[in-house]
Amino acid sequence: MIMFLLKKFLYDFWDNFFFLFILNFGFILLLALGFFLLPVLPAVPVTIFFFYWFFVYFCTTASVLKEVSDYNRPSPADFFLNIKSALLPAAVFFTIAAFVFLLIRFTIPIYLQMGTLFGLAAAFFSCWICLFIIASIQFYPAVYYRLGKRPLKSIKKCIIIFFDNTWFCLFALFLNILMSILILPFPGFSILFSDEAVRLRLLKYDWLETHTRKTNIPWHELLAEEKETTGSRTLKSFIFPWR
Repeated sequence: MIMFLLKKFLYDFWDNFFFLFILNFGFILLLALGFFLLPVLPAVPVTIFFFYWFFVYFCTTASVLKEVSDYNRPSPADFFLNIKSALLPAAVFFTIAAFVFLLIRFTIPIYLQMGTLFGLAAAFFSCWICLFIIASIQFYPAVYYRLGKRPLKSIKKCIIIFFDNTWFCLFALFLNILMSILILPFPGFSILFSDEAVRLRLLKYDWLETHTRKTNIPWHELLAEEKETTGSRTLKSFIFPWR
């Protein structure tokens, strides 16, 4: 399943490269605007305002890249049409991210400065809490747009997905961090990968709804239609699709 996920992500990324470039360019403009406004306006309000709209842009991007995962071809106009739908999930996403940031920036250092066994244990536990939240919430925008657009339900589903697919979530988190490090201003790639991961993983739960027996998930069977739709390409046809 993981190999097919990587293959599908690579194909969708390549087929929609220019659309992804446009979306990623928007992230760069947002970052530039934030750095321009921060020195001339009150720091805290501008920071909160800027990061909230960063998450609005993030969630809006997730909403249109969902169409890419579903083998459709969205246009830049679809992005603007979906901004309104991103206001609520962005607020929730921003709140969770702010909580994790406060844990990492203030709470964990305070515990470590205690110099006691309790402080060390509390810092260790807080680190695991942060890892759990980050690994779970990485799928929040994709889950939100795929499972009914309900914030609390989406958070619950993210937690269920994490505990039911822990190693898969950690693997996805590793790749998302790697892509973020290598191509920091371009989170569109990570957003697309996360949606691809959720789309394929949900096939498991569709199968479990009709099969109560505790058997191995028949991924070969579940992915048959996806593999047929995605198809295969030679290196030549991948690099030069017009030939």
